[in-house]
Amino acid sequence: MKKAVLALFAFAALTSCVSDEKRLERELEDIQAYVNSTGLEFKTTGTGLYYYIEKEGNANRIPDSTNLVSFKHIGYLLDSTVFSNGWYPSSDIPMGALVVGFQEGLQIMGEGGRATIVFPSHMGYGKEGASTVPEYSPLAFKVELVSYY
Repeated sequence: MKKAVLALFAFAALTSCVSDEKRLERELEDIQAYVNSTGLEFKTTGTGLYYYIEKEGNANRIPDSTNLVSFKHIGYLLDSTVFSNGWYPSSDIPMGALVVGFQEGLQIMGEGGRATIVFPSHMGYGKEGASTVPEYSPLAFKVELVSYY
């Protein structure tokens, strides 16, 4: 009985790893297709974040994880569905309260900068999703870093 249970757990773990790899591979393909469809010259980071800088920000004014940030944003699913529209300066929000992809994107552009960022679900809402974001959704944002403290 113990061997059967262990075998079942091993099979579930292996299946989960394979399906996670395939899901991530599919997400990265979807992101690449989205990025290509924009006609913009995106760059990418080692973490899987794609970005296109529309307006350079102040390279000497880049927030870190300890800062409060004020920003404007529009969040999209890759099918162009808007899930968040905050194109007005936000109140001061702790960087640590933002999803990892958004944090990284804000640190790329510097204060006053504007960019489009795209990242896989593990840098966003992951398997839980959010109120209007389905589970495992890669995300795209148009974002402007207004200021930070």
